[in-house]
Amino acid sequence: MSGFTSTLPNDGKDPVNLYTSPEFLDVIAKVYFPAQRCVPRDYNVAGRMFRLLTVNGRQPVLNQTFVDMHEPVPVHPKAPQMPSLPRLSGVSHGIVSLDDFKHNPEWNHWMGAPTILWDRFPAWSDYLKLLTQRRVLAEDQRRLRRLQDVLGPAEFTLDDQADDVLPTCYAWKSARDQALARPDLFASAANRHFFSALRSQGLLHASTLRADGTLLAIWLGSIYQGRWTGWVFAFNPASALNKYSLGRQLLYPMLEHSHRAGHREFDFSIGMEPYKLHFATHVRPIGTIGDRSMASVMSQLLKKQPWAHEQARTLRSWLARQPAVDHLHKAFDLLINRNETALLVPHADTDRGGVKQLDHNDRANSAGNDIESRSL
Repeated sequence: MSGFTSTLPNDGKDPVNLYTSPEFLDVIAKVYFPAQRCVPRDYNVAGRMFRLLTVNGRQPVLNQTFVDMHEPVPVHPKAPQMPSLPRLSGVSHGIVSLDDFKHNPEWNHWMGAPTILWDRFPAWSDYLKLLTQRRVLAEDQRRLRRLQDVLGPAEFTLDDQADDVLPTCYAWKSARDQALARPDLFASAANRHFFSALRSQGLLHASTLRADGTLLAIWLGSIYQGRWTGWVFAFNPASALNKYSLGRQLLYPMLEHSHRAGHREFDFSIGMEPYKLHFATHVRPIGTIGDRSMASVMSQLLKKQPWAHEQARTLRSWLARQPAVDHLHKAFDLLINRNETALLVPHADTDRGGVKQLDHNDRANSAGNDIESRSL
């Protein structure tokens, strides 16, 4: 059995974002958990409700490659008692201004998801004034003129359904990931199938920039309830084209369309890549809610503080020489090895129908950061 039948109050017709919508969760179920029974359920975490896909009646899927964040769903007055989880990672903690996120020490160790809130800009020209103030607009326009002098008019397509779009995007992205020693999203056949499945359900917008028919840049994303978000941004790797900032040239007509269409926001999703900060106005801080186990706290400490990692290695060596505390030695060995391994390979959960999943940190590192960056 693939897919699911919603059993949520109000039949799940109040999703707060794409990732909690029945249509999206159905695609996840069919692509990553074929022939398994998948049901979306609401879970209580620290007093808030989160909608998660549950497979075969077991624990919910907490970490899925293309679920970029969790946001709480409304609690129905007549909702039955919901199961609870002790903690959940990848959770959006509301929205703060870009300046607050960048300059407040409280957010230094958080992951961020930059976004543009369009209600701050009554007219498109008002937003362009912001980009002028940030000293990015004039240079991008100059590069566009040079590009069109060489290749001819640049052609933007909101949702390009030509046969070459998806295969070309996969090839560009994989080559870029491999060159930068990052997790290769599209080495997985399931990840390639995911976007085809989104398209078949009308959930995919594959926006492109072409010149004389040649693909220059591609954005794979979705527009849902006035919020345009995306997973993959890739550009033509030809060295002769690097100087034109192809990804940024695609971004401008996308942003203009989003504003003129009356969208609420343009969501760059997880990852604080410099190019996003040129355009964003706000950020969703992404972190963990609920109880944190001692192992989780120590794991984060070892990742962020080299001195702590070295002290833990020393303690492990001492414990190895103490037979009476062999179980502690094994625990430290597991903890340290897990962190040393995490520095070399992406986290992958293979207990999901045999399909590897990247966690939120790996998705932030792999997706969406293929745009040439210039400092503000």
